[in-house]
Amino acid sequence: MKIKTNNSIMVSVVSLAIAIGLFIPTESFGRNPVIAVEKRDSNGDNRVSPKEWGKSKKIFDKIDDNGDGYITAEEFAKKWGIPMPGKKTKKRTAADAGTLDESETIIADVHMHPHPDNHPVDVLTWMNRNGVKWAGNGAMMGGREVRELYAKVMGVRYIPFGGQSQLNQIFFEDGEEGLENPDNHKFKELMVMLREDFEAGKLKGIGEIFANNSTTSKMDKLKRKMRVDAATNRAMMDLVADYGGVLSIHVQWDSDSVEQLESLAKYNTKANIIMAHCGSTSSAYDVRDILKNNPNIYCDLSARHPPKLHSRLMQKKPEMKIFTSSGLVNSWKELIEEMPDRFMVGTDIKTENDYDKSISTIRSGLLSNLSSQTAEKVAYRNAEVLLGLE
Repeated sequence: MKIKTNNSIMVSVVSLAIAIGLFIPTESFGRNPVIAVEKRDSNGDNRVSPKEWGKSKKIFDKIDDNGDGYITAEEFAKKWGIPMPGKKTKKRTAADAGTLDESETIIADVHMHPHPDNHPVDVLTWMNRNGVKWAGNGAMMGGREVRELYAKVMGVRYIPFGGQSQLNQIFFEDGEEGLENPDNHKFKELMVMLREDFEAGKLKGIGEIFANNSTTSKMDKLKRKMRVDAATNRAMMDLVADYGGVLSIHVQWDSDSVEQLESLAKYNTKANIIMAHCGSTSSAYDVRDILKNNPNIYCDLSARHPPKLHSRLMQKKPEMKIFTSSGLVNSWKELIEEMPDRFMVGTDIKTENDYDKSISTIRSGLLSNLSSQTAEKVAYRNAEVLLGLE
């Protein structure tokens, strides 16, 4: 008997599996440069012309290393930092990323997700060019393998957080109920892995934990709202407290979630929390209260400024804006100057061009509008102390 399958369902299942990290990428990120050419090469000359490419000329030009107007398999391999099938090529290392530009105040980017599409040498190149000494957070896709590749290439420049991919997978399979259940076997396996990695000195924290992103996520399949002080999150608080780590938590400013966040902070005051995006939809007044009442809560300012916070979103939700390239909202400036030890910066960006723009906006819109002492703390010193950066 033949079993019929629905192609669209199969495609959806495969796409979902990729998104949640069931298909773990290798160092080559699952790419084959020969196949990449074969898929596009319509005239059989073993190279890709602009007409055959059919996508962004800007991306084409970046891959066309010698500028001859064609892309070869070798150029795909070089761009991706992988060997040609059957051949050995020079392995890309941190030395290929150049040196750190320290002409301006250095920056610690505490909200940069490592991504399978971005080779860590390329990310390190962006960082060096922009004066970013450290960067990191959890891997939304690819899990431990992507994190360890970034750590291998970037060394102490990478800020490793664990658990995000696995927590996403638990949510996709078991929903909010699964995320809140400390007896879930997948959660137990995650906790064993996290403890092993903390013990080995491979982690600075856990997260980004999506505790409430029900209206602040672009991807519907990622949206959720769990109890912020669930037993699972309390267990992770205990774990980071044991190793001097931190929890990075995404909690938008719903009153019940904020109350639960304070409950979590008070549950174990030896554990520190970085409030991702400083609450996403919070006001400076809101944040002042929670920081005053909870000395173990800190804020990262990522996604509250362009280019991540684009103009349409600022018009729709103006309360999300903290700064732009032209200036810093006064109420936030007063708060940051009042509590300069509690804020850090982040990009939450995955493309080269946007990364450059994000760091430029941080420098011109935020740091330049703070006192020199506060700017230095926010730029890197707070992260350096909290995360034990070298």
